[in-house]
Amino acid sequence: MFTSPHIVEDFITKIYSKKCITYELCPEKSGSVVKLVEKVQKVKLHDMQSPHNSIDGFVCTDSPLAILKQNSGLASIKLQQKLHKPLICTISMRDRNSLALSAEIMGLNDFDIRIFLALSGDPIKLGDQPQAKAIFEGNSLRILEILSCLNQAKDLNENPIKEPLKKLYGFSVINSYAKKYEILKNKMESKIKAGALALFTQPIYDVNVTNMLLEWLEEFNERHNSRCILMQGFFPVVRYKSAVFLHDKLPGVFIPTKWIEVLEKAQTKGVEYERQKGMEMSIELFNILYKNYPKIHFMNNNNTIHAKKILDTI
Repeated sequence: MFTSPHIVEDFITKIYSKKCITYELCPEKSGSVVKLVEKVQKVKLHDMQSPHNSIDGFVCTDSPLAILKQNSGLASIKLQQKLHKPLICTISMRDRNSLALSAEIMGLNDFDIRIFLALSGDPIKLGDQPQAKAIFEGNSLRILEILSCLNQAKDLNENPIKEPLKKLYGFSVINSYAKKYEILKNKMESKIKAGALALFTQPIYDVNVTNMLLEWLEEFNERHNSRCILMQGFFPVVRYKSAVFLHDKLPGVFIPTKWIEVLEKAQTKGVEYERQKGMEMSIELFNILYKNYPKIHFMNNNNTIHAKKILDTI
C-alpha cells in the first residue's frame, strides 16, 4: 500500500460529503510513534471496510494540557506515512511565535502535512513542564492568518515566498458549552471570518447542542459566503472519575448530571460494571449523534480497542 498523492485534497472533499469521521491520536512522551501506529493497526482502525464507520482522517495532538509529548508536526509525518490516511496536525500559539510557526508550516508542506487544526493552547500551569515559558503571541486566529498568507505566497509581513507552497487548509476548535452562549457564538463567527474550513467541537453529550451549533454555522456561512463545516467532538466516558473531571475541569464541556449519577451508582458494584454502564451510554450517545449528523471527531486517549467497539455499532 502506498500513500495517494491526492491524500489531502481527497480528505477535503470528504469533509463536505454526508459522512466524515476523524480519530484523535496522541503521541507519547517518546522518541517514536511506532507503538501508537501498532495500536491503530492491531484493530485495523485505519483500514475499516464499511463506508459507514471507516476513519477518514486522523488528528495528531500538540502536547494537550501542556504535558510534554512528541512534536505534533514530526509525529504527523510518520503517522501519515505509516497509516496511509490524511493527518490533521494540531498546532498552538502556546509554544511558538509566528516566525517559528510559519517556518514549521513551510517545512511540513514538503512532507504533505497541509491540514492544520489551529488552537490557542492549554496553559503551561496545567502541565508537567513548569519551567517552560508560554509564548501566546496571539490566539488561534493568528495561525489561520499565517495559513492564509502562505497560501498567497507571502508571509505575515507581505514578504514574498520564493516558491509557492502546496495549498494549506486551516481548521479550528470551538467549545460545546459556555455560560454565556453569545460569547461562544461570536467566537464561532470570528473563526469562520478568519477562514476556518472546519470547526472541531469539544465533546458533545446532548444532540441539542449539535443542532444549536449547526444553526449558528448556517447563519454565518450565509453571512460570510463561506463553507465551514462542523465536526462533533465525541469522547466516551466509561468511568465516574472521568465524568467528574470533564464536569469540573473543562469549562468548555457540559456533561449531563444524569450521566454522572449513573456512573457514581455503578462504581459501587465494581469497576467492570462501571465500565460496562459507561460503555453502554457512550455507544448510545455515539449512535444518536451519528444518526443526527454523521460528522464526528472521535477522542478517547488512544484506546483503539474501545474505539473499534463503538464504531462497529453503527
